[in-house]
Amino acid sequence: MRLKLLQILMMGCFAIGCGSVTSHYRQVEDYYEAGRFKNADQIIESNREGYGDLNAVLYYMDKGMTTHLAGEFKKSNEYLTLAEDTIELLYRKSMARGLGSMLTNDNIYPYEGEDFEKVMLNIMMALNYIYLNQPDEALVEARKVDHKLNLLNDKYEEKNVYQDDVLARYLSGILYEMRGEINDALIEYRKAYEISQIYHKNYGTPILPYLNKDLLRTTEALHFDEEFKKYQSEFSGTQWPSSESLRLKGELIVLVFNGRAPIKEDYFIDAVIPEGKEWEGEIVRVAFPKFVARHPKANYYNIHFGDKINDCQTYLIEDIAAIAQKNLADRITRISTKATARAITKYIAGRKLRQEAAKSGNPLVSNLTWLGTNIYSVASEQSDKRSWRTLPGQIQIGRVILEPGEYHIVITPMCANTPAGQERFFDAVIKAEDKKFIIVYNY
Repeated sequence: MRLKLLQILMMGCFAIGCGSVTSHYRQVEDYYEAGRFKNADQIIESNREGYGDLNAVLYYMDKGMTTHLAGEFKKSNEYLTLAEDTIELLYRKSMARGLGSMLTNDNIYPYEGEDFEKVMLNIMMALNYIYLNQPDEALVEARKVDHKLNLLNDKYEEKNVYQDDVLARYLSGILYEMRGEINDALIEYRKAYEISQIYHKNYGTPILPYLNKDLLRTTEALHFDEEFKKYQSEFSGTQWPSSESLRLKGELIVLVFNGRAPIKEDYFIDAVIPEGKEWEGEIVRVAFPKFVARHPKANYYNIHFGDKINDCQTYLIEDIAAIAQKNLADRITRISTKATARAITKYIAGRKLRQEAAKSGNPLVSNLTWLGTNIYSVASEQSDKRSWRTLPGQIQIGRVILEPGEYHIVITPMCANTPAGQERFFDAVIKAEDKKFIIVYNY
């Protein structure tokens, strides 16, 4: 028995570091900051072997993100689809967590992604399709989010805080308006407004100011008089362009990827061995993951068109870091029992080995066993810190109604009304009844 446990522990020591893939991210982020996204993609590709089978989902996610940033939108969707398909395959397999994870940690199993990461797959695919001028396909991806979150929450005894996504809903509303399907657009804008209020409560995200105009415009166009009057009362003082007037104008929609994704770190709590155990009352240390946000470089972005048109700004719509932190904290109670049981199992296994070694009467064997089991216990007690680190920390949005024509656009990162970084320059042709998307990347 002692030999078998020692073999398991030694195998576990080998497996401890197998699930972590982090060493190359510093280079990736340096290239992000420099705007050299093709180089960032090359770093991901050159580290393909380092991801291994356990982190295939992470590899596909990272490649999907870096190829998107590099402007290879079709290729990006191919990788994001592979990530989604692999996650589905892992879910169907329903892999058992047996003795291996109880004596090591969850890093020995394939990474399946956090709930918000699974949603971001579809949002990124939608954005790729928008850039590929395939709005119908983009709408399909945005609409998948509601169904996916329902499925994810159905597997939990208690629903997550993260039950719907405001960015996916808002994009759906915009895309429906592009197709002239005003009733469907209104449904999505209504839902986005509801979720925006939930986001404000749970994540501190301000309620998106564009929604006031969207709800007034679409209810007026559909002659939903009672609902229109309700919004007039709720959003008193709001000015909005009618749907009729917009037929002669176009629109610019600016999305900003602002800052770096949050990262996971360990935090530890001390747990008391419960009643009924031989060593009741003794203390073991348990590792849990937590997301740590990384502050973005800008609070918002100023959009400048020239002297004849007033500047406007972007607003936060998706605080990925806040969602990640809240969603993980929300499910900690579901993983705490298992994490505590794992720590106790390792503690008991180590103690049995030390007791057996003591019976040998050989001080060297006792000392080495004591040293080995304690080193193993500390080294192996780590949480699963894998995450989709190539995502942005936030997504902001700006919407501007414009007369048809050619525009030279300057987008400036801002902090407290002061420029906070390099300006970005874009040329755009705006057509009547058209919506032009620009995505800005600032890491």
